[in-house]
Amino acid sequence: MRTYVAGTVCAILLGLASLAQAAQLLSPPYALKPRGGGGAGTKAECVIRNAGAVPVTVNVSLLTNFDAIGIFDFCKVNGKPRTLAAGETCLVSAELSEGENGLTANASTFGSFVACKVTAPNVTTLRGTLELAESPSHGFDVYLAVDF
Repeated sequence: MRTYVAGTVCAILLGLASLAQAAQLLSPPYALKPRGGGGAGTKAECVIRNAGAVPVTVNVSLLTNFDAIGIFDFCKVNGKPRTLAAGETCLVSAELSEGENGLTANASTFGSFVACKVTAPNVTTLRGTLELAESPSHGFDVYLAVDF
């Protein structure tokens, strides 16, 4: 009988531990339009900083409602979420496509949006910035930055 009780207690505790959910930090979605003229495109970047005193494992993604081509993902190591030390920063960037499934200014389809999403065990010490830049550029010349 004690074996069954101990087994049941362990199963309940493990079950409760698996229900623990990670927290999320989201930037506001930013509406985009094709920049047009001269073949200028748009790059987007999510920059995440651990402003706390303890390391935090982060899973960062750039969200769009159209096709985007990844450029850098310095928030992963060997395909797994990276742990940011106190004061450390990582970034994810992508080229925002203007093809058939790319940026659109069509109001009937709500146009095109981009946002940053961060998932971590605790997001209270994380700070983020969604940055947009013209492409091609001589680096990452930001024309818009939204802190979240």
